[in-house]
Amino acid sequence: MKVRARIDKSFEIPEIQVCNKELTPQVQQLVEDISAFVNEGIAVTDFRGEKIMLPTRDIQRIYTENQRVMVQDAKGIYSTQEKLYELEERLDEEQFFRISKSEIVNLKKINRLDLSITGTIKVILSDGTETYTSRRNVTKLKQILGIKG
Repeated sequence: MKVRARIDKSFEIPEIQVCNKELTPQVQQLVEDISAFVNEGIAVTDFRGEKIMLPTRDIQRIYTENQRVMVQDAKGIYSTQEKLYELEERLDEEQFFRISKSEIVNLKKINRLDLSITGTIKVILSDGTETYTSRRNVTKLKQILGIKG
């Protein structure tokens, strides 16, 4: 098996490709293993100061508060040393969306949207947390979620 790095200015974020002449069970397993490793989770600190790895599938939202990056799941709120833009680059863009300058939400954790507020969208997450999109991201969020108008 060959492993190599390719530096090319056309890539905006790091990309891993698995190439083979056919899709074999070994190739499929390799893709799944790499994906699980890369997207495994985010290192966070809980309120007791304990460091844990929070799986990305459990994350509801990531936001900044008092110049700190906070990560929320259904069980609580944690802090992380990573920057919001670093997390945005690393997270799966089909699962996570930056709704404002200071917040990223997990699209799979959106319970419902309130479109009645002019110019913004209220996003209600599966745990009942309410947040809002910035006006500049309303159109893109509607497109991603397949909302017309």
